[in-house]
Amino acid sequence: MLSTGWAAQNFLPVSVCPRDKDSWKLESDRKNCRGDTPDYLCAAIENQVGNFGEICTKFGLTPSNKCAVLNEQTHNLDSVDCKAPSGCPSKPYIPAELWQYQICYEDFYGTTISLAPTTTQDITSATTNSGLEDGGSGTGVGVVVAVVIILIIVAVAVGIMVVFYQRNQFGFRDKVQRLQKNLREYFEHGVENTADAEVGEAQGTHDPLLGQDVKENETNSEKVTNTSNTGGIKEEGQKDTNVEPPEKKKEELKELLKYLVHILKQELGVNDLKEKVVIHSKSVNEHFSEPVIKDLQSLNDINDYSRLDTSLVFTLLRNFCEGIKPPSRGWDYEPPDNETHVGADIERIRSMWNKYCDDDVQFKYLDDVYNRMKEKYGTVAVHGDDGVKKSPSKDEVNAERFDLLKDKIQSVKLNPDCLVEKGIVITENITTALKILNSRNVVILKGVIGCGKTHALMAIENHLKENGWEPAWVESENLKEEISHEKPTIHFLDNLFGRFGCSVFSQDAVNQTEEVLKEIHSSKSKTKVVIGIHTHVYDEVKKFFKLNFLQQKNITVEMDNLSEAETLLIYKEQVKSGHCTREPSCWFNAIGFQSVLDKLSKNQGHIGGPFLSLMYCNQHELFSDDAFSVNPVKTLMQHFERIRKDSPERYDCLVYLMCVQQHNLEEEPKKWAGLMSVEMTKNNLNELAKTSGFVKVNDNTASLVHELLTTVLIKSASESRVLVLPVLQMCKSDVVIQLLRPPGSTHNDLYLEYLNETNEHSKNIGKMCAYRLAKIYEKQGITHPLVTVELVHEKYVEYLKREPKELSLIRI
Repeated sequence: MLSTGWAAQNFLPVSVCPRDKDSWKLESDRKNCRGDTPDYLCAAIENQVGNFGEICTKFGLTPSNKCAVLNEQTHNLDSVDCKAPSGCPSKPYIPAELWQYQICYEDFYGTTISLAPTTTQDITSATTNSGLEDGGSGTGVGVVVAVVIILIIVAVAVGIMVVFYQRNQFGFRDKVQRLQKNLREYFEHGVENTADAEVGEAQGTHDPLLGQDVKENETNSEKVTNTSNTGGIKEEGQKDTNVEPPEKKKEELKELLKYLVHILKQELGVNDLKEKVVIHSKSVNEHFSEPVIKDLQSLNDINDYSRLDTSLVFTLLRNFCEGIKPPSRGWDYEPPDNETHVGADIERIRSMWNKYCDDDVQFKYLDDVYNRMKEKYGTVAVHGDDGVKKSPSKDEVNAERFDLLKDKIQSVKLNPDCLVEKGIVITENITTALKILNSRNVVILKGVIGCGKTHALMAIENHLKENGWEPAWVESENLKEEISHEKPTIHFLDNLFGRFGCSVFSQDAVNQTEEVLKEIHSSKSKTKVVIGIHTHVYDEVKKFFKLNFLQQKNITVEMDNLSEAETLLIYKEQVKSGHCTREPSCWFNAIGFQSVLDKLSKNQGHIGGPFLSLMYCNQHELFSDDAFSVNPVKTLMQHFERIRKDSPERYDCLVYLMCVQQHNLEEEPKKWAGLMSVEMTKNNLNELAKTSGFVKVNDNTASLVHELLTTVLIKSASESRVLVLPVLQMCKSDVVIQLLRPPGSTHNDLYLEYLNETNEHSKNIGKMCAYRLAKIYEKQGITHPLVTVELVHEKYVEYLKREPKELSLIRI
């Protein structure tokens, strides 16, 4: 069995990548990727123009103006800025679409070099022609063959060693690095252990350079996994291994390393740092060892930054500090002489330290960089008077070890686990759906209410619209009539079979929908459909009716699972429109993401995490109440009950919005609203829209911020003797149809169950339910589940024939 790391890539160098859709499919079939990495990718190798490779991976979305590449060190999927004058990707894309951007197989780095890949056929032809022209003897040919075989064997052996080193297979890299260290220590210090003391004194050792605290048991194998010696830096000056660095140079270089930590303290707080690490977690875990990451995760305040690995500090500076401008040539390259900003200088510090590790002490910029750092940041970092007190003895030990190890400062580009496009987080679920749409015409997004499926549909719409597809949103009731086959059209059907609860109650209705979807799925026309369906709706349909097409797992994406990075980015987008934007001094601003994650971990899985975090951002008291994260519906009902007692006008306005679903804030409420409450006024509705956090406004039209609030509010209103009958009569038909149920229904916390008690009030509720169902279904002959209740059935049949005389109705 392949190891996890190898199976995740299955890297193979190739001479050329597929250049069209058909070739790509042929190579994908040949590669036969499967399991956790089911997707084929052929791309250029980072910083190696003209070199290509293929891997098995799991697709993500590559941003616009970036080329998907294979990481130079790990050969994993990565992306690099496209700096070519033309042909760069103009929109986000999945790597399966990489063949559309031919520039990404050429020189897109903005340099003058332009290399074209040499095909296998070219190499074969050149070799054949050379042999014909030579016309030598059989002995000559034999010698050539022998030399070629020997070279192949050597190349394979070297290749295996490189792979073993990069992957640390069998601890190979650790052994090599320990050997390097031992040899270095032997040649630098071994003479001191001989009997000739005078020779030992003459030999001497380098004085230690203290750049940071180093753990007692830390070895070179625990450092960053990027093992490049120079990180791509173009070095200047000649190496001189016989010159001992002057004391002043050594001291200044030591102090410059401290400035890296000091700048990080100035630029990035601990909470922001930890959030950025979460967002880039895959890349951090890929490039850094477990001990280094453990130090990163254990940070409590900025003074702990001095414990971090120097390569990690530099990586955090270049990736996470928005106030640091990168050098004009990009990171990893010597900045031009005229660039003197902080980003250019910290790149120079890295370059000078790495030269020192190679015993090259020709530091062209040392004095200039040192003076600029001292001028900008003072001497706090150098003298240690920033409140960080260190044990001198430990510092001396660590300094000696640090100087002896001479670990170079590696520069690593970190990529986010996911992106935000037009305010929507592009989750792995979304990229999976996009991949399915590459080869199929129908995809189903299924998840619990509040999981974010509607935002996923919008993200897919944005992506495919940029690829030439015409988007069209349709209703399930009119699916067959609204489907277009005339031009490339992507149809979006959100809330199949019901927005709040199930709205289909016959096998015929289910069959009709499945037949339309099955026809589209097998069609050769450019018509696609993306469906969103709630899990509780799907479960109810499946319980009472037979499903065929909708049960296909290969076109279904389960939407409930989100990574920490995805959860964090969703939460950060919600915060932007949350309560604290209206009241910046609110206490919730001080809440860190880890606290939010702890609350979300209590979720029982019946309601989506994005809905819970949305409520945290807008109703902070729900964040403080652990019961909300465990049982959101019950806790929200209790919350609305408190609002009803403390602010009845706000509660009545919320119930009114639940009934009408949408209200134009420039208009007065409907006339019947006054019969529910005299406080139902235009001013109160406008005030609610501004301050409640339960209402959203688009084009001056107010509605509840989430459909789950409709369920909670109708359940809450049903407990009020004053409101229940007007609400049942005046609510929108789809609310009544989808939420009214008999006792014992599936997912009963998400429905309003009629309990059919013997008291008069309960009977009146049953009669009102029968009246509404009779008005809705009088010409359709459909049986609603609530009609199975004896009282409701009796009155339903009666009201189909005549208007009720004994029931108090609001006359409009």
